[in-house]
Amino acid sequence: MRHRPRAAWMVGALALSWASPKLAAASAPAPASAVEGPSEPAGSGGTEASTQITAPGAAAPEQPPRISGTYFGMTIWPALSWAYSPNLPVPHSMALPGGGGSLRLGQAVFPWMTIGLDASGGFYFGQHTFFMKGGLLVELGFYPVPRYPFSFRGGFGFGAGLITDDRTDERGGVGGPRFMGSVRYEFFPNAERTRPRRPGGWVVGPELGWRGFTPAAKGRPMSNTLLLGIWFGYYWGR
Repeated sequence: MRHRPRAAWMVGALALSWASPKLAAASAPAPASAVEGPSEPAGSGGTEASTQITAPGAAAPEQPPRISGTYFGMTIWPALSWAYSPNLPVPHSMALPGGGGSLRLGQAVFPWMTIGLDASGGFYFGQHTFFMKGGLLVELGFYPVPRYPFSFRGGFGFGAGLITDDRTDERGGVGGPRFMGSVRYEFFPNAERTRPRRPGGWVVGPELGWRGFTPAAKGRPMSNTLLLGIWFGYYWGR
């Protein structure tokens, strides 16, 4: 019986040594990562960055109109021209190759319509014949679908032209009312990068057209010119 206190002391020591690691673990503070949640990668921006991410299904910002405001530019073209003047006694109604150009200034008054002035001229040469002409037109442009910069263009005004032929001393000419018609498509290079939220910008595009002096009656002076040109200019935007 005298050995019982010693045995009880040994059992208590063993129980204390088994429980002490668990007590220490329970009393230790939790790691910061466990309390604050998963850490974000460096440079992620935290909550501010997450709020800048576009939610799935959200609509993209609407693109501003490009055909907008005042415009100024020019068109240059190679062309074929037919000219006739009744006072020239030699045949001279064959097609004459050559080229020309026009300066254009105007305004987009509606998303589907522009109006402006067109000042143009050209020079055309044949084996014996030389023809030069020019004029001033009021030009209208119509965009059937304003979302796409494709347009039908028409114009009316006045002008004059001179026809010479080295086989005769006589000179012929055309003049009076002048007309035009064309189709055009316009490209705005780098507009989405340089003007993402502003309308207008630099523009370039092909144009297929006709310009001419129509005869007032049968046998009267006339000319017709078919051209394929390049238009380039600038829209200031509203």
